[in-house]
Amino acid sequence: MRAAGSPAAPLDEPADYPEGPTVAGGALYWTEMPNDRVQRHRDGRTATVWQEAGCGPTSIKADARGGFWILCHLGNRVLRVDGNFKALARLEQDGAGRALSSPNDAFADRRGQLYFTLSGIFHLQAPAEGAIYFVDLQDRVQRIADGLRYANGVHLDEKRARLYVSEHLQRRVLVAELAAPGKIGPLRVFFDLNATPLLRPQYPNAGPDGLLVDRTGALHIAEYGAGRVLVVSAQGQLQRSVAVPMQFVTNFAYWAERDQIVVTGAFRNDSAPMRGRVIALPH
Repeated sequence: MRAAGSPAAPLDEPADYPEGPTVAGGALYWTEMPNDRVQRHRDGRTATVWQEAGCGPTSIKADARGGFWILCHLGNRVLRVDGNFKALARLEQDGAGRALSSPNDAFADRRGQLYFTLSGIFHLQAPAEGAIYFVDLQDRVQRIADGLRYANGVHLDEKRARLYVSEHLQRRVLVAELAAPGKIGPLRVFFDLNATPLLRPQYPNAGPDGLLVDRTGALHIAEYGAGRVLVVSAQGQLQRSVAVPMQFVTNFAYWAERDQIVVTGAFRNDSAPMRGRVIALPH
């Protein structure tokens, strides 16, 4: 841990379509969908720590048991691995026998139980097939909400017992009260990106991607396709917009040892390898 008051070293790492980051054991991890791999940044160095052909990972989260959850967006499965990235569980269906098609983003609570989204099709005329799922400590998978137009980022505010989810193609963030692990109340609109005075992005599929609640309760929203992060109060009021260099900003992680919010994103999304960066959010 750095000394109090001393600045953290700059964070600006090249990556190919980085998404779904997490911090564990003082190291930063992120996924790279086009490369089917997980990267780890520790002590100023980045290395590949896991790779599986056909996975197309979009999120990695610590499972509170010394291992990780990995979402295979292209491989249509959710993996739980140990600390050496050996597979412990491969989840491909929920408890009702429905396929886990295109898992997208995830959040693991302090016990390691997982909330994740199935996105649906990324097209403005696609049906509303997005859903939210929950995985308990016995690796049982249940659907807890559905009917979303591209369910994207998901984040649990454990302090306030709120579950946030990005309904990307509706350009809004929804919220539900958490009654118990895996049990939520009705989803309601928390923040509508169309209702802000900000300039509408030219990219037609721009919308909210990853989410993060900071220590004040403010919600950070990665506006994919717009190259900006929106910071919204716990009451749903826009506080500020922060520009980032990656147009297709995807997600966040809080790196406590550095007291930094990490931001991932790509400069383009239409052809491999979709170069991007992993940076600290500008203040």
